[in-house]
Amino acid sequence: MESKDISLELRKKIGDKIQLVRRGESYAKIASRCNLDASKISKIEKGRIDFRINTIFEIAKGLRVHPKELLDIEFNFEDYYKEIDHTYKTT
Repeated sequence: MESKDISLELRKKIGDKIQLVRRGESYAKIASRCNLDASKISKIEKGRIDFRINTIFEIAKGLRVHPKELLDIEFNFEDYYKEIDHTYKTT
């Protein structure tokens, strides 16, 4: 899997987590509680744009959750590491 594909997969997984935690609350309401606009939150949730870690903190603030809730995703990093580094050994 290429780096671009990995990035897209991770973005989608975090977007899915945002959608789950959001529980139907409007983007506008979330945006009113953080330093992001509603359209950016929507695009991140749908995996359309890349983002920085501080953006996750802003979204978490808007959702009133700890950022670790948004980063707690299922992703097989072992397979990813093996793919990009053939000398990688499982610990």
